[in-house]
Amino acid sequence: MPLEDELGDILQKARDGKMWSQDDLVKATDISGEDIRRIESYQLTPENSVIEKLAKTLDLDGPALIEIAQERWIPKPPDSDPDFDLVCLNVFMGEYPVNCFLLRCKETHETAVVDTGANPKKIISKAKEMSVCPSMILLTHAHPDHAGGLGELSNAFDCPTYIDHKEPKPRGSSNFKIVKEGDELTLGKLRIRCIETPGHTNGGVSYLINQTLLSGDVIFAGSMGRANSSWSDLFNSITEKVLRLPDNISIYPGHGPATTVGQEKNHNPFFIGRVG
Repeated sequence: MPLEDELGDILQKARDGKMWSQDDLVKATDISGEDIRRIESYQLTPENSVIEKLAKTLDLDGPALIEIAQERWIPKPPDSDPDFDLVCLNVFMGEYPVNCFLLRCKETHETAVVDTGANPKKIISKAKEMSVCPSMILLTHAHPDHAGGLGELSNAFDCPTYIDHKEPKPRGSSNFKIVKEGDELTLGKLRIRCIETPGHTNGGVSYLINQTLLSGDVIFAGSMGRANSSWSDLFNSITEKVLRLPDNISIYPGHGPATTVGQEKNHNPFFIGRVG
């Protein structure tokens, strides 16, 4: 699976953190506006010296940004967990791929859906193939690409939907359960810890099961999510919560490949040197 974000995406998100326009970046770097526009629209991969200049100006790690720009880095897949099966379903909202998950306790076969995508039929079909009927739906946030299939899944599985107390409830369920920081849910023999990770949305939440974090759109391999709610909240969610977890923790984001805390601390241009 390719990285979710390319060089242009990373630059845009770094600009957002400074509340800069493209013109502001032009003034700070003396790189032409046409080149900035072409870089951010994936039409130009500049020389490494230009990437280094952009990285320094935008508080990014230059060598890591070059590795991503030159498509020389992708995370190694995390180890699987012996206590549960985690099936990633790459569903689409239009042409946009979204990661949804079926989480199944190996001992009891109790199963949860984590994010619904906008194409619930694929999840329903996979659940039938696995001979499971999910007993809960866990939402990391309420954006349509992550919760658009809620109504059909709620009808198919007749189970509650869990969502953070600060997140607006999407349509499709009449059985919401509200979670907050530190809450613990039970799925068979599994314990699922709720970690509030706002910034992409006001009520974003990640779910920690053993050594695995299902993180929604907070962090991507080699990048961070879009700060629709608050850039500073999103950055702090990552640096104070996600990347404070042990290095061996697996991260399964809402888009792009899985990674680990250790790999992101060492390869993500936003966060190298930002976490002790």
